[in-house]
Amino acid sequence: MNEVRALGTFGLLALGLVLGVGLHQFTDRGPAESPYPALPKAGEPAVAHDVVAAIANDDPRALAKLLDSDQLNALETAMQPIVDVRSATFVGAVESEGRLLSAYVVKGKDTSGSDFVVGFVLRVTNDQVVGVN
Repeated sequence: MNEVRALGTFGLLALGLVLGVGLHQFTDRGPAESPYPALPKAGEPAVAHDVVAAIANDDPRALAKLLDSDQLNALETAMQPIVDVRSATFVGAVESEGRLLSAYVVKGKDTSGSDFVVGFVLRVTNDQVVGVN
């Protein structure tokens, strides 16, 4: 009698598991589609590439030619706490109505010598950097 009872318990457990998984597959529709339209992807803007190349090459003169003082301050804030840049990588860009957002990841060292990674976005309009986020 105990063996039949144990088999019945395991059978009921297995049946519940199978029915639960089946019901979940039937009723779960996944996440809802985003109501916001996706922005079309774009290539890396040349001026943004030049800014990031100046950062990677530790060339403050080139940066000063490409960005105004407010943008340089915003870039410094965006890259904190990195003080020694090891690499800068283009991640992607999107475009909307002639405005481009170009994203980058910078790897480097902070003041204590620890590795650090930060990201920032350059806003580009009419082949000029107009902002740093």
